[in-house]
Amino acid sequence: MNGLTYEALALNRTPVATFGYIVQVAISLAVVLGLIYLTSRYLLPRLQVNPKGKLLEVLDRVGLEPQVTAYVLKFKKNIYVVGISNRNVSLIDKLKEGEES
Repeated sequence: MNGLTYEALALNRTPVATFGYIVQVAISLAVVLGLIYLTSRYLLPRLQVNPKGKLLEVLDRVGLEPQVTAYVLKFKKNIYVVGISNRNVSLIDKLKEGEES
């Protein structure tokens, strides 16, 4: 058995974390973190849909309860505050443009 003890053979077979391996893992981690940053910074905001039509524009949206949402809509020169649930749509307030405060 070449004069080597069992412990020496076991040490020879175990993977050793070399400097090159550590550098490779660090570079891979940096690339993955960079991709996550770029995706969250530039790609995700462009994927969010903000419905904008020629006549009707959604100015703001606030979730009030799990299935109740309040919208601020602009139609021509009027601004409407509307409450929407899974069962009905309610007009809360109507303002002229420039009245919002």
